[in-house]
Amino acid sequence: MNTLIITEKADAARRIAFILSDGESKQKRQKGLSYLEFGSDASKNYVVPLSGHVVEIDFPKELNDWNRTELEKLIDAGIVKSVTNKVAYNSLLALASSLEKVIIATDYDREGELIGAEALEILENDAFSRSGQRPEVLRARFSALTQEEVKNAFSDLTRLDRKLADSASAREEIDLIWGAVLTRFFSLVSHRLGKNFLSIGRVQTPTLAMIVKRELEIRKFKPQPYWNISITFRKRHDFEARFRDQPIFSEDEAKRIFSEIDGKSGTVEEFSTEEQRIPRPIPFNTTEFLREASRIGVPPGKAMTIAETLYTRGLISYPRTDNTVYQRSINLKGVLKKLQSSEFAELATRVLELEQIRPSRGRTETTDHPPIYPVSAPKKGELKGDYSKIYELVVRRFLATLYLEGKKEVSTATIDVGGYKFIASGVKVIEPGWLDLYPYRRVQEAILDKLETGERLDARDWKLIREETKPPPRYDLASLIKRMEELNLGTKSTRHEIIDKLVRRGFIEGNPVRPTNLGIALVETLLLVESKVTEPDMTAELEAEMDRIAKGELEKGQVVENSRRMLREVLQQFRQHEDAVRNTIQKSLRMGDDLGVCPVHGTPVKFIRNKELGKIKCDTEGCRIDFVVKIRGSIQLSGELCPVCSLPLIKVIRKGQSPDIRCVDPGCSYNQQKDALGKCPKDGGTLLVRQSKFGKRFLGCSNFPNCDVTYALPQMGMLKGIGETCEFCGAPILVSLRGKRRWKFCPKIDCQFNKKGMKKVGSVQKADS
Repeated sequence: MNTLIITEKADAARRIAFILSDGESKQKRQKGLSYLEFGSDASKNYVVPLSGHVVEIDFPKELNDWNRTELEKLIDAGIVKSVTNKVAYNSLLALASSLEKVIIATDYDREGELIGAEALEILENDAFSRSGQRPEVLRARFSALTQEEVKNAFSDLTRLDRKLADSASAREEIDLIWGAVLTRFFSLVSHRLGKNFLSIGRVQTPTLAMIVKRELEIRKFKPQPYWNISITFRKRHDFEARFRDQPIFSEDEAKRIFSEIDGKSGTVEEFSTEEQRIPRPIPFNTTEFLREASRIGVPPGKAMTIAETLYTRGLISYPRTDNTVYQRSINLKGVLKKLQSSEFAELATRVLELEQIRPSRGRTETTDHPPIYPVSAPKKGELKGDYSKIYELVVRRFLATLYLEGKKEVSTATIDVGGYKFIASGVKVIEPGWLDLYPYRRVQEAILDKLETGERLDARDWKLIREETKPPPRYDLASLIKRMEELNLGTKSTRHEIIDKLVRRGFIEGNPVRPTNLGIALVETLLLVESKVTEPDMTAELEAEMDRIAKGELEKGQVVENSRRMLREVLQQFRQHEDAVRNTIQKSLRMGDDLGVCPVHGTPVKFIRNKELGKIKCDTEGCRIDFVVKIRGSIQLSGELCPVCSLPLIKVIRKGQSPDIRCVDPGCSYNQQKDALGKCPKDGGTLLVRQSKFGKRFLGCSNFPNCDVTYALPQMGMLKGIGETCEFCGAPILVSLRGKRRWKFCPKIDCQFNKKGMKKVGSVQKADS
């Protein structure tokens, strides 16, 4: 009898099949099917990768017309499922006969449990019910794709957790209903349809509101002046002491105190020194991992994608986890010994040489997955770029959680100057401990020599400094994810996706994060009607109910119906303020987004987007900066002027491409010079860099549509034509400039020139950037 193993991703399928077959599995692709196979003729094992959800949920087709469908009807509408992955679907059915076992081996979390349950439902409805088969259904649970973990999981199989799958299904249905109803309402009311519809979501909207409220707080903030007084004293090393009772908000008071201490020396009243621990960091859960990745320059979405790849390659443990405590079942020394065969061998050996290894612990301990940690070492050169950077981050965090605590010496002195008290502080690291292994954290040291009570100190500098109070800081990606976790907005698996969606929809940009005018208008509209949609409480309530589904305390139907009831109340509230919603959003669209400051007039330059076109205009009437442009991507002023016409240069940022610097005037010859890379080999036209509707750059002839010559281009790096023609196909030879690397290539991918190997260029004049 045969066994069908269902996995979530193709990489995981290949690795599981390889481990279970001892390297003997074979890939099968035939007649629209794709799976792996191993075992004897009498007992075959089939491994089918699903590549995510096989089915998706939606409303019935008759409700697709936004203008004709009543939103109240949409709230109560039934939900239908449709197959979206035909290859996985056909593979499941084709392999369903003569099965003794079905083993669900998807990722062990809510989403993975739902994906497995969906595949099982397909088998039960479209295969087993017809054949009368009733194979045993089992679940393999693992947290790392290592040989030991996978084999242990398949020798200790459990049952599918239907309640866990139901909790994920409830979230999926609730997000569909809320998103569809509110998106249609706001898009229809504001006449933002087609590609420009306004996306509203159950979780993304309170997240956006949090960002906008912080921005409005910053904009309304009025700085208040205050004064600080400091004195620099002389000892073996100079050190600074600051007035104990500052800040001083009265200028007269500050000047009076300063006049009484200016030019005077000091007397030490108190001096103390104490040794303090430098606690080790806790093991990585998903939120902390994404925050640290953001700090080293890898955005949350990209960091999670890389982590998932490292997981399916068997290099790190499962990256979606709340746990911050290593389970006792993890062989920590075994992991360290594996790392001894990597570039981190010296650090791993230092940890192994400790008399006793006691890892740090966080506050959250769960039983589903361990914290994120390395489970094996890659081959030399296997990881490059951000993949290497993320793997190193995980390794160093793991080593830091196992190594020694650090120690620092903290000194404090109270110094009397003319009857006023000044405080000096010193910090010195005396035992770096784990800091030696984890360079992403540093202790700010300050020198303060040992002082004696009653000691007279000479001063050499007295300062009265005027400063101003500062507004609260904007969220950066790291602090935004942390705040979302604190407010229970989203889950460990979805928070980075929510942020990415807000960026794609044009509601936020940059890091630190700023809301666009559209994002501000949307939230201001919601605040105007005092909608609960902007508050995290309602979303947190639904998240708590979904947790109770997973625990078996609530039924899925109850929670979904409760969310429908909430949505009816919210929609009714919006209905009463349609005019206010329309006017606020449309006013925002007319205002546009700030690109920066005009270099001539010092007034704001705005970008007003309208479908495929946009208008870049200075707020000063009569300014030369007034152009209609067709640009895909987000734009901002670069801070530099065009060398041809002296108008500002703009930076165009497109996902997956290097930033493109262009003149704000679309007709400027600077842009034509940048885009023209050579002559068309077919009709002699100019080959220009173009942007496809899918966001990819390519090379196309200027005589299009009469000439259909096009070439694919690399998406990263600057490109430059060098006046050479390919001897094989006649296309212009190009140079790609990325970092310090320079490569000559022919844009025709299958050209003989490229088959000879791209040529590294020693010195090429750098392309305009």
